[in-house]
Amino acid sequence: MTPPGGVKIDLSVWMPLLVETRLVSLPYDTVLRGRLRPGLRTDSPEVVNALSTWPAQAHLEEDEEGVGVVLVYQRKGTREGRAWVHVTLLAATLFTTLGSGALMAGVDPFRTRILEVGRLVLPYPSGLEAASLWLGATFAFPFLGVLLCHEMGHYWAARRHRVRASLPYFIPFPPWFSVIGSLGAFIRLRGPTVRRSILFDIGASGPIASFLVSLPMFVAGLSLSRAVPGPASVSIPFAIRFAGQPVWLGSGVATHVLASAFGPVPPGEALVLLHPLALAGWLGLFVTALNLLPLGQLDGGHVLYSLFPARHDRFARLFLLALIPLGILWWGWWAWALLVLVLHRGRVAHPSVLQPGPELDRPRTLLGWFLIVTFFLTFAPVPVQL
Repeated sequence: MTPPGGVKIDLSVWMPLLVETRLVSLPYDTVLRGRLRPGLRTDSPEVVNALSTWPAQAHLEEDEEGVGVVLVYQRKGTREGRAWVHVTLLAATLFTTLGSGALMAGVDPFRTRILEVGRLVLPYPSGLEAASLWLGATFAFPFLGVLLCHEMGHYWAARRHRVRASLPYFIPFPPWFSVIGSLGAFIRLRGPTVRRSILFDIGASGPIASFLVSLPMFVAGLSLSRAVPGPASVSIPFAIRFAGQPVWLGSGVATHVLASAFGPVPPGEALVLLHPLALAGWLGLFVTALNLLPLGQLDGGHVLYSLFPARHDRFARLFLLALIPLGILWWGWWAWALLVLVLHRGRVAHPSVLQPGPELDRPRTLLGWFLIVTFFLTFAPVPVQL
């Protein structure tokens, strides 16, 4: 069998070695599940030879009944080669985030006008001043860098485990309706994750990358930020100006500690007007917290299921309930919970992987607990106040 892409899949090497075989068809792949014949082990020469010649995912697991085998191979082509789509979306998102950064700098590169339809007020561009647009570069490039690091972390981990994945899709959005000019970015996994260890690596790599990049970015930006007159509290110590209007930003444990050490004033003593670089770092930490919410197939859901496969659904439901009172503080938590439920068709539990064992090794377990701590460090109960 030769799937699109020219990689020949030769099942004849495996079939004499297996019993209890079963084929499962997925949207783009076929999964062959079976068990090694009695007397064969993972280190048997014929098994080692079959593994070395298999061009896709192959996983063996020993248990009390013998050795289970899971083989994955692509049976349908995907549109992974359409690089122009990713480049176009990235360019469009660069344009909208540059516009947002310019509006934060007090310049309107779009010559914005207002259309009033009854009580509805709709801003729209009437022109473009390219030179003014580039005043937003101090925000746009660091912010896109955080998003790119996060998504490429996922992409690298997926490719490392031979799980097909798309390049990042960036989502541009008009600056007047999204202060940051974007709705984020995502990648698409186009192959199954067979083991919890693989799921963990893919889910954990993005938040780790964005967290490690955002911390120094936020610290460097704090040194360029300044204290200004205005209402401030420990929970909402930061602000930015967008199109001449203030937008207040909240604080979690990590941003509070960093602002206490590197900010112009201790949090709550005076309002801190964040430099665009500090805003990009703040957003990176916020994005990390959002993705680590332990719900469904968010990054936090991947990590939670990988650590606690038997109890992850209970933890996810408890956290979903916790978002109800949190929504009183900031309605965005209700919107995010609703979005998760819609995208996951009402489920907050994570679906099972094809091969639940073996248990995570000690380094992954420790890293999982580090990510749980990271979530609580970056979580801000009231992230934004207009």
